[in-house]
Amino acid sequence: MPPPSLHCINPDCPAPQPQPPHHKFCQRCGTSLYFQQRYVPMQRLGTGGFAAIFTVWDTRQDTEKVLKVLTVAAEKALQLFVQEALVLRSLHHPGVPRVEPNSFFELKTPDRSLYCLVMEKIVGPNLEDLLLDYYPRGCPELLVYEWLVQASAILDVLHRRQIVHRDIKPSNLMLRQTTPGQPGSGQLVLIDFGGAKQIDSAPSSTRLFSSGYSPPEQMSGGGVEPATDIYALGRTAIHLLTSRHPSELEDIETGRLHWQHIVTLDAGLAALLDAMVEPEPAARPTSARRLQQRLLALTPLRQRSRQQIQARRRQRWRDRLAPWRQRGQYWRSRIQQGLSWLGFALLETLWSTVLTATSAAAGTLAGSLVIRFSAGGREFASALEFVLRELSNLNGLTAGEAVLPSAIAGFVLFGVWRKRAAFSLGIIRCSLVCVAASAMGWAGCCGKTWRRRRSTGWGRWRSRRFRWRSPVLGYPATIGCTCWWRWWVWRHSSGAW
Repeated sequence: MPPPSLHCINPDCPAPQPQPPHHKFCQRCGTSLYFQQRYVPMQRLGTGGFAAIFTVWDTRQDTEKVLKVLTVAAEKALQLFVQEALVLRSLHHPGVPRVEPNSFFELKTPDRSLYCLVMEKIVGPNLEDLLLDYYPRGCPELLVYEWLVQASAILDVLHRRQIVHRDIKPSNLMLRQTTPGQPGSGQLVLIDFGGAKQIDSAPSSTRLFSSGYSPPEQMSGGGVEPATDIYALGRTAIHLLTSRHPSELEDIETGRLHWQHIVTLDAGLAALLDAMVEPEPAARPTSARRLQQRLLALTPLRQRSRQQIQARRRQRWRDRLAPWRQRGQYWRSRIQQGLSWLGFALLETLWSTVLTATSAAAGTLAGSLVIRFSAGGREFASALEFVLRELSNLNGLTAGEAVLPSAIAGFVLFGVWRKRAAFSLGIIRCSLVCVAASAMGWAGCCGKTWRRRRSTGWGRWRSRRFRWRSPVLGYPATIGCTCWWRWWVWRHSSGAW
């Protein structure tokens, strides 16, 4: 997101911050706060060598980047700064910060010119901070082995382009954003190419070295060879393993390191590290490619490292899939709950059907006895026959044993469920049962009519229609309403059935 305030990059500015975010120039010194029509300075990170380091906001890509500003007005410093820009711009590797073609530019200030270089911001710790924060007694063997493999691959790319870094040390090796809970897991990135130089066996006029890491030939101004970086990488690995600076382990007379009594390592890796830090360049691995081959030839370490990498990848995928797994559990519980509601609805409907059939049979028997042995029953049947004939306009319908029992079945069914409804589903269940009983009565009535009027096509069609509608529409409606009732009871009783 855009910065809330800006920071002037002019080293001579008396009050570089805070600057209003909408201003294009510094209020105190007049230096521009908007570079190349895209970069906005956010804050100062520190200094490194001859340059000051800032974070800038790229308005085109909506991301943070790193800005290096040359603060020393010396021709040699400018030469090294331009050399770093050219080297980074020519490299395209995940282990090297990305630099775009137009990222090196000159910025005019009221007093002088500032040379600037914008590069990718590596989000993550460097190995020196990682050692202090997480591994004060030394980094694990497998972790250092993985870093050596990655660093040798980066150096192989540099050396094939005839470039030597000349300043490899823990503070110049960074890790991209690592997985939480797994410090040290991530892509290794080599930074600070200010001292990079073309491979040349002739003596160098630029004395650039880091005490404890640079080889003797570099400190004495000798030629620049790939063995220079291999020596510095070996001393860096020993520092990470032992958590002691190389100068503390060095024999002043021979220049060798005495470190194997501090930490126990694989014999092949220990021998390779000793060969990397040999004082004589000819005794070291001849190239980064050869170093990488010897590292990969350490089969036990390679297998253990591969298993550890695969375990980290599996854990990373588990962390990524955790939110989806939680959603899946939520929907699985909802589906199981819905299926349980549907099961209860089916059982309720089946039970209602059994009771309906029982009540209809009882009603049929009771209606037959009433019609056969009482005058009032015959009068009621005749009245019901008249009403049904008027409602359905079915001429010739007779109210025999099929009409009155079906009507009585509805009343019997209502009476059977009325008491149960007081503590069960309430008036909705009674209404559904009455509707089902009435539909059965109509179906029975029409079935009787069809049997008595076989030659009437209209009556045959009507009877079939009623026979089809009763089971197909009645049962799904009953199941749906029962499911709805289950949901309503669950919502209003804190999930209790």
